[in-house]
Amino acid sequence: MPRTREAASKSAGRSSLAIAFITLLVIGTDLFVVSPLLPDIAHQYDVSASMAGVTVTTFSLAYMIGAPIIGSLADRVGRRTVLIAGLTVFGLANALTGLSPWFGLLLAARVLAGLAAAAITPSVQTLVGLAAPPERRAAWLAVAASGFLISLATGAPTGTAVASLLGWRETFFGIGGLTLVLVVVNLFSWRDVGTRGAPGAGPAPAAAQAAGPRSSALTKARAVSVAGLWAFAVYSLYTYVGTALTDNAHMSTGMVAVALVIYGVGAVSGSLCGGWMADRYGATRVVTGSLVALSVFEVLLVLAFHTTTAVLLLVLGLFALSAFACLPAFQAQLMHAFGREIGSVMAWNSSFVYLGTSLGSAAGGVLLSSAGFSWIAPVAAAAGLFGALVHARWALPSGQST
Repeated sequence: MPRTREAASKSAGRSSLAIAFITLLVIGTDLFVVSPLLPDIAHQYDVSASMAGVTVTTFSLAYMIGAPIIGSLADRVGRRTVLIAGLTVFGLANALTGLSPWFGLLLAARVLAGLAAAAITPSVQTLVGLAAPPERRAAWLAVAASGFLISLATGAPTGTAVASLLGWRETFFGIGGLTLVLVVVNLFSWRDVGTRGAPGAGPAPAAAQAAGPRSSALTKARAVSVAGLWAFAVYSLYTYVGTALTDNAHMSTGMVAVALVIYGVGAVSGSLCGGWMADRYGATRVVTGSLVALSVFEVLLVLAFHTTTAVLLLVLGLFALSAFACLPAFQAQLMHAFGREIGSVMAWNSSFVYLGTSLGSAAGGVLLSSAGFSWIAPVAAAAGLFGALVHARWALPSGQST
């Protein structure tokens, strides 16, 4: 009987992990599906393309601002409660996006969706970390995160396909409907995850059960600044890779698509490998090594533009592989260091990733227009190396590295 219960518990844990993967895939799809729909949205409301793009900006700003606040709420009322509420609001916000008769209401719906996403993503990550066996925590976090990463490659094609067959509004109706199904699924998936792990899993991190004063906002921000620097380093360059492949490497549209698929495969593989290596060799080594390696490959990527297409594609894949090993390892470190407040810290972490992505994209755009693509790499690499230094010296509370 004990073995039967243990097997059932492990099966339940794997089922919850699969649900987390699907949940983050749907949330990521909502974010990346918007880009190909912008021309139709602009035409529908008779606004400019740049104004239609504000829908993406409002979503991101709502996420960045709302995540730390909602994360603190999750620590008080429970991550599962916040997750279910977030999924419900997210589903309704997407339905409202599709129903909006005027542009102002559409923007309000995207703000609401951004706030809901800020409740969902950190809550899912926290619940996965709590449910995972301690010796496999980073690997589980990597599997969940791969759902979001896969949406990088699938989101835009999905939006294009649905919009061409049915219309852009139906795309959001579909996401809203899927999310409301996930409300029910998640409601029954995390009932035994709270201050302890899922049945059959190990206990929550020791810090989750420790008493003592709460960490200050400054302490949390200092810790997750590593994630912000990582995002700046990655997205200041990646945002403009497609442009450089077309303009500098003179690739066809088809070859650019192949290059971006290679990048996506590298990102997912890097995340999974990073989680496995963090559990086996220690998260500190993986995070620092990833930040240094991605900096090196960014410089090599620019140099590869002067070589063959095969070499360029290989370096692009290695850049993604090395870069995305960082996040699951770093999340596992945060679980260990801030277990009792992990809901708010994961939210801060997500917020800083969005902030770093936004600032990196903006900085990359300035460098691209003023100095050229080749100048983005040294700036991005410097951010990655600075992130490695911050991680090694100042990020986590003393004695909390793993």
